Amino acid sequence: MMTMLSQGDREKYEKDGYLVLPDFLTGEECDKLKATILGVIDEHLDLATHPKNVFVTADKVDGKQITVQKVEPEQLKLQTDYFLRSNDKIGFFFEDGAFSDTGELVTSKYAGINKICHALHTDVPEFKALCQGDKVKGVCRGLGFNHPIIPQSMYIFKSPGIGGEVVPHKDSSFLHTGGTPMVGFWIPLDDALLDNGCLWFIPGSHKEASTLKMNSNDENTGFVYTGTKNDNFSKDEEYVSAEAKRGSLVLIHGEVVHKSYRNSSPRPRNAFTFHLYEGQGADWAKTNWNQPTEKGTFVELY
Repeated sequence: MMTMLSQGDREKYEKDGYLVLPDFLTGEECDKLKATILGVIDEHLDLATHPKNVFVTADKVDGKQITVQKVEPEQLKLQTDYFLRSNDKIGFFFEDGAFSDTGELVTSKYAGINKICHALHTDVPEFKALCQGDKVKGVCRGLGFNHPIIPQSMYIFKSPGIGGEVVPHKDSSFLHTGGTPMVGFWIPLDDALLDNGCLWFIPGSHKEASTLKMNSNDENTGFVYTGTKNDNFSKDEEYVSAEAKRGSLVLIHGEVVHKSYRNSSPRPRNAFTFHLYEGQGADWAKTNWNQPTEKGTFVELY
């Protein structure tokens, strides 16, 4: 089986904490996934009954990067419950600004969605085939995985004019293994460029582990944040843009600092992403909000 990675690719990834690999998917494969997700929306999302879960990111609580929802306390509780239950389901989360003050959608339901997650890799055949296919397995082998496990997946829309900013963070703050850091597989299905919200990284920042962790509380009804974020999160001059043509694969080390800006262009920036961690010798923390269930969404690739 091909590893899909050269020695130079592996060295660059280990040096910088991220790597852009062009032509991982064809344009036809990208279009198929975009069409598939519209079908998922039509099949699963009924706006008349679905909770209006709005997610934004902010840098406001004790200097820690967190995800917040601009809603009243009772609605926040309902939305937190929905998020926690989405770990083995297909959940829908909307952009800040997608709804009016009276709860009416101010854009199309497709453009108003921020992301769909966390079980696309098991529940939708087209995404399942990609995540569990030979290309992904080849990259995993090239990275040195012995027992890769996929715990979650997401489709991110970043629609024109409304697709929101994602503030600097490390993925390991939100999913922690206690062993080898996870790797994010991020695939833009549209060209990801400077004006429509490409990724930005601080090269080498994965060499300093973050202490900031998002944990579920003892009752698994909400979140507790511990630790602090790294000092270099806010140093704009250290970030490097990572523009990527559609169909590229961007590998993201779990400890590398990255962010993206709001989509200010007239073009979409859809992306499909999923995470893997090394199951051999890893300790999937019991305080992770996402835990294995009988549904089997923690997928062992080999």
